[in-house]
Amino acid sequence: MRRAVWIAVCLLALVRPGWADLRYAEATGPTSLNPFFVRDMPSLRAVELLYEGLVTPAEGGTVRPLLAESWTVAPDGLSVTFRLKRGVTWHDGRPFTSRDVVFTINAGRDRRTPTTLRGQFEAFGSARALDDRTVVVPFNRKVLNPLLHFDFKILPAHLFPEGFVGAEMANRRAVGTGPYVFTQWAPSGEIRLAANRSYHRPGEPSIPGITVSAVPDDNIRNELLRYGAVDLLPQVRPRDIPALEELTGVRLYPYSTLSYSFLGLNFRNPLLRDLRLRQALARGLDREEMLKAHYGGRGILISGPFPPASWAYNFDVKPWSYDFKAAEGLLDEMGATDKDKDGVRSYKGSPLSFRLVSLAQSEAQKAVILDVQQQLKNLGIRAEVKFLEPLAWKKAVFEDHDFDLVLAEWTFDNNVNVYSLFHSTEAGTGRNNMGAYANPDVDRLLEQSRGAPTSEALRATYGELHRLLRDDLPYVFLWSLQRYAAVSSRIDSVRLHPFYFFTHVGAWKEK
Repeated sequence: MRRAVWIAVCLLALVRPGWADLRYAEATGPTSLNPFFVRDMPSLRAVELLYEGLVTPAEGGTVRPLLAESWTVAPDGLSVTFRLKRGVTWHDGRPFTSRDVVFTINAGRDRRTPTTLRGQFEAFGSARALDDRTVVVPFNRKVLNPLLHFDFKILPAHLFPEGFVGAEMANRRAVGTGPYVFTQWAPSGEIRLAANRSYHRPGEPSIPGITVSAVPDDNIRNELLRYGAVDLLPQVRPRDIPALEELTGVRLYPYSTLSYSFLGLNFRNPLLRDLRLRQALARGLDREEMLKAHYGGRGILISGPFPPASWAYNFDVKPWSYDFKAAEGLLDEMGATDKDKDGVRSYKGSPLSFRLVSLAQSEAQKAVILDVQQQLKNLGIRAEVKFLEPLAWKKAVFEDHDFDLVLAEWTFDNNVNVYSLFHSTEAGTGRNNMGAYANPDVDRLLEQSRGAPTSEALRATYGELHRLLRDDLPYVFLWSLQRYAAVSSRIDSVRLHPFYFFTHVGAWKEK
């Protein structure tokens, strides 16, 4: 292992450019640089360097001007008129205009665009430009906090003359208005960015270049940081925090992500439609012990579909408690028994066996999967594990639906909108309801949440939804982890956004 670490350090040191850029390492590399098709945090972080929205990502519920210099919300709340900033250009030199805003919103609403943001864009009517710098965006329904619906990135209309954005159009094309310009996606997977010298914010960015590399091994990433081959780890293992705190050349930055991990279930498998089986999984997995063993206990067990750091989480709803005997009893009750004593239960003549998939992302995540596999084995359930690289995982889970159980994580913005995760109409190729979960009562509450007249009404609806999903188990809800980034002390003025991470990167400086 030590030899592998030194080889990795030497290789990255050799290719480190002579100028003072910033290098950071992810457990897995970005899978897309198009904001419409981002599903993973490495991609979202990279997109934040390249693209911008009309307003800044919300912090504390407040947004500020970005590509828009001002706006007016209609008295009835059913439209927003934006006045765009002067002098903004795309990375290819073309001017940014209201045509780009109209294109982005209407393309997001277009059924030919298989975007993960479908639910967000469906809130809008057809946008229209009044002139090059003025655009009106109507809503299809009354919404709370209209400006919080504009956290999406704007795409350049001139690169998509068809009027929509197909998945095949998005491959490794990245032209934004952000602080950094895409220069290369190397065969090794390394992505290189250069400072946008025409950036519309005076004096930004300060750091001349950014490079992201995929380094799957947690220990190697730590060593690369220790020896200065990389400057930033966006996410470190909780158990590594004490050792990293002792390094004089490294600073740790805590940040509260609105995220949680879960074991997703594919309801296309009839077995998983049996609530008793889902309850057996929830009762038979010792989540508290896994949290301690693999993450040093730096997190909190969750009971439902919202991150506990959000306003929407219902703390009156408690997580399922670990009870191995109760789990065995539920399996016996449904008729899944081990009559031949071979260690695997049978149900209607067939072994109780599931395909369990996960990203080949980090040692901690692999350890969790193997722990889940062993605990299922103790219950008499066979789990065939597959570790997949990001693109293969994305295809298996969201396109081919080739799984029974999947270990995954959702990360949210301030809206914590779960409509696309659980509404029955959001199942299908490329949609976020990857397990084809369907419950009429859940659909009703999700639709009710869209029309909530006040924040208090929305909180009440989400509280009821939380309780229902805890009981019905579309996922086995696992935990929400405490997050830390590790940054070289040669980088100053570091400020992190809890969701978009690189929001303030333009102001980062090298000492």
